Amino acid sequence: MKILFITPYITSACHPAFLRNQTGFGYMVHDIAQYVAKTEEVDIFATMAFTPKMEVDGFKVVGRSKWSLLRNLSLKNLLDGFRFINRYSMPLKESLRTLYIFAAIGQVEHIMKQYDVVHIHGCSSITDAVIKACKRQNIPFLVTLHGLNSFEKLIKLHSSLCRYERDFLKEAATNHYPVSFISTGNILTAEAATGKTADSFRVICNGCNVERKPMKVDIRKEYGISADDFVFAFVGNVSANKNQVQVSRAWRLLPDDLRQKCTVLFVGRYTENDELVQYIRTNHLEENLFVCGMQPKEKVSDFYHACDATILTSITEGFGLSIIEGFVYGKPNVTFADLPATSDLYDKKAMVLAEDRNDETLVKAMERMMQTRFNKDEILKYSLKFSFEKMAKKYCETYNSIKI
Repeated sequence: MKILFITPYITSACHPAFLRNQTGFGYMVHDIAQYVAKTEEVDIFATMAFTPKMEVDGFKVVGRSKWSLLRNLSLKNLLDGFRFINRYSMPLKESLRTLYIFAAIGQVEHIMKQYDVVHIHGCSSITDAVIKACKRQNIPFLVTLHGLNSFEKLIKLHSSLCRYERDFLKEAATNHYPVSFISTGNILTAEAATGKTADSFRVICNGCNVERKPMKVDIRKEYGISADDFVFAFVGNVSANKNQVQVSRAWRLLPDDLRQKCTVLFVGRYTENDELVQYIRTNHLEENLFVCGMQPKEKVSDFYHACDATILTSITEGFGLSIIEGFVYGKPNVTFADLPATSDLYDKKAMVLAEDRNDETLVKAMERMMQTRFNKDEILKYSLKFSFEKMAKKYCETYNSIKI
């Protein structure tokens, strides 16, 4: 099979344009392409990046330039764009960006007959543009939603795109579009929003590299953490949605004997104005709560080596990649029972759940984690369930099921 991935961007060091957006979404689309490409032929079209044609980690990047954009301009694609803007009113800057996206898909429409399936990542104007092109060319497509953005106020998304996401879900359910979600919670939310149990919706959980990397840097030594301390690692860029500040509040509520032996490492990009940073500094918690900042991808594994458990307290989370990454290093996890992916990830041998979102309940879950002896070998074995290879196999099975 020959598959065309369409995405706003990927995150990769192969070209400077792919380092402008260093996000979990960008890394995941890259990784899906890399592992699907081990058995199928994969090309990637990145709508928001001008790059030369190149081969990266087993897949090919479709070359894009201003000349290729102009050469493939099509009136029908531009009309699609004007209709989208007319339906979803938006500021001038966003309208121009949307028109650019629909114009860029002209190049896709010229080449999509070469492919068996088009795989669209995310829910945006790109999705609408590509689906219209696929319908005109009679090419099957799969849409993968890497989370739902219109159901939480803390996720900053223009109201027009929130409306489009909900409209897309209804259109997809009604027209039986193949759509994959990264968690059972997300698919249940989508079905509740549409009022339908869609036979074309399916769950394909994210995967990760289950091959453990050796420790290169002793993080405990680097941060002056005692070997006897219990260390939680919270991996993810600091934000209101990731809700790291609740962990800081909960840490202060731990019983004295546990708090004195507990350290938290917050690993991810932050700014000085973040609530987490202000809370830690105002309350002088720097000796136990470390804001470690953005780390090179290859160094993140050292934080998993260093910790005793991971913790994730997001308001909403499409999946929770740091949970399964921690499993790969034999580390159990604390999270909330109502996260969308909890039902996909939970195993009592590897997780402790906070049954509600009160600080006191989170404290109890952290206490349980610190006082429970987990079997590292059982967690390592469980992590194999979430390998990239198994994830890629499910995508390939889906391609085969929708291929004309």
